[in-house]
Amino acid sequence: MKKTFFKRILVVFLLLFLLYLLAAPSYLLKISLDRGEDVFCKDVPPGFPFILRFIHSVEQTPVEGEYMVMGGRIRQWEERIRSHNAGLPAAAPENGRFIPGKDWMTVQGGGAFFLSIRYRVGDSSSGRNILIIDGEELELFRLFPGRVLLIRAERMSIAGRLLSGFF
Repeated sequence: MKKTFFKRILVVFLLLFLLYLLAAPSYLLKISLDRGEDVFCKDVPPGFPFILRFIHSVEQTPVEGEYMVMGGRIRQWEERIRSHNAGLPAAAPENGRFIPGKDWMTVQGGGAFFLSIRYRVGDSSSGRNILIIDGEELELFRLFPGRVLLIRAERMSIAGRLLSGFF
């Protein structure tokens, strides 16, 4: 009788564990064209960072924005600049800090969260936009010159991904 009871508990435990695995959230970083066609999709863990870099049109210096996927949204973590002119940040945001450095001036914090980022890509003469993800640089300005990209984080369960055909 004790053996049967423990077998039933084990079966219930395994079924609940399987249900948990199917329902546990997972996160995707998706990039699509303005028409809605997905051009990039990556399975990412919470807190996953990526960088958007471009050349400022007036200053002709690089500007980097570092973002993180958090809870199905995108959080702007920091922005790195080389000068303060032409609309670039010159002070820390509320709840943030400004860190001067040798190569970069860094603006951190502020708590900006986005459901999506509408990102206009330049070309080889203006913008030279690059996505840096997992140490790899994707030259967006060569792949999608003059296009508008929609960058978003999606939270989806494994069961939902199986049903949507993502795997």
